[in-house]
Amino acid sequence: MTPSLVLMDYVDRKTLNNEQLEYLEQVLKASIQKLKFTGIEPVIANNEICDAALISQGSYEISCIASILDMLQPTEKAMERKKKVFNALCNAGLIVTD
Repeated sequence: MTPSLVLMDYVDRKTLNNEQLEYLEQVLKASIQKLKFTGIEPVIANNEICDAALISQGSYEISCIASILDMLQPTEKAMERKKKVFNALCNAGLIVTD
């Protein structure tokens, strides 16, 4: 199982099973940590995945994962996954804001 395959499954079915959701949660946590400690640019998602995640085409796969998880399993925490990813990308210098 890879994140891309799970995301493409979501593109096709618009849903994921519990195993896939848990897998994406773990991938997301690991990806945020990797980004914090290495600053290495994440993989860009294909346009179909970005469209299914309701974010702009050419976005990072990590952003798509966060968006899809936020849609399928909203958190009760103050900060959604998308915001955590956005902050991590900004801190790594991969997104510049004014």
